Amino acid sequence: MVNVEILLATDGSQRAKKAERVAFRLSKVYHHRMAALFVVNFMNAHSASEREKAIKQGDKVLNEVAAEGKKLGVEVEKILEIGHTGNTILKVSKALKVHTIVMGSESRNVLIRFLSGSVTGKVLKNAGCTVIVAR
Repeated sequence: MVNVEILLATDGSQRAKKAERVAFRLSKVYHHRMAALFVVNFMNAHSASEREKAIKQGDKVLNEVAAEGKKLGVEVEKILEIGHTGNTILKVSKALKVHTIVMGSESRNVLIRFLSGSVTGKVLKNAGCTVIVAR
């Protein structure tokens, strides 16, 4: 892994696309290296075929981010991890010693967020670096 200063946490959603634009802008303006992280949460994938589909979706999203970065002159390191989304974002950001995490706000149902916990809230509360949440 190369040294990266910006970690984009993405799931390919429209809100994540907004975060992607912010991360690219920061990377270009400050000449920072950037990584894009897609977390496959197997809690949402119960069968082997669902897990395989989730991994393929993650690869697709990361390839799209890297392709967009290339168009803009930003090199993007692609990282696909399996685990709980919030914990994994925190683990990867700590391992990479990033300066900034960029992520989209969540769009899930309010009740589901309340019962399962907010990924964005967990990252904001526990990250050891700046966190930018794009809306």
